[in-house]
Amino acid sequence: MAAYRLRNNKSRKVWDFLSRLRGITSEMNTNHYSPEVRSDPIECAKSHFFDTSSWGAFCDVTLTLKQARQSDTGVWIKIDDYPCRQAFRHFMNLVNTEVYGPAFRRHGKRLRVLPVLEKGEVRARALRPWECGASGRWHIHCAIELPSHFDAITLENMIRECWAKVEWGHGRILVRDGANAGWIDYMLKDRQKSEFDGFLDCIIIESLHNPIADA
Repeated sequence: MAAYRLRNNKSRKVWDFLSRLRGITSEMNTNHYSPEVRSDPIECAKSHFFDTSSWGAFCDVTLTLKQARQSDTGVWIKIDDYPCRQAFRHFMNLVNTEVYGPAFRRHGKRLRVLPVLEKGEVRARALRPWECGASGRWHIHCAIELPSHFDAITLENMIRECWAKVEWGHGRILVRDGANAGWIDYMLKDRQKSEFDGFLDCIIIESLHNPIADA
């Protein structure tokens, strides 16, 4: 039942995302956006839903996932994109609970986050040299805004602690403060998206939270 609710919630969010994307594309076509942005719905999505111009300081985060795990019955379960999305949703629930306490559940207060899912070699830019490689590994790149009452070190420690509690979480992780629009461009690169039918499929839409863009 929980899995059905999550899948159903994702479907609603995808439909809403695409509906808003069509509306934004139409609006951009009638306003003073560059021809490149107006002609490409994906560029419209990047310009709107991944806009961090109103954000404060934020971190770039790379999370790697286990490629398989053993069930309670001893059967090995191989990961695909669905448990990756579940894992990130659970992770953000843990982080938001730690950051905002009861206000997360009662009032929906949560961090702004932009996540994308990839499968492929975790590149040198994302991890330290001795951590690179692992060709074909599922991993998540995301941008997470720094809460006003946390410093970057505190947030990094919390991210590591929360990811360690996620069943599919792998120990290789990188958190860096001082991120900028260049990280967003890197996250949205075309490579390592071959597992998906289209660009929008790599976005973890059900966990994306950018309320200024949603307005």
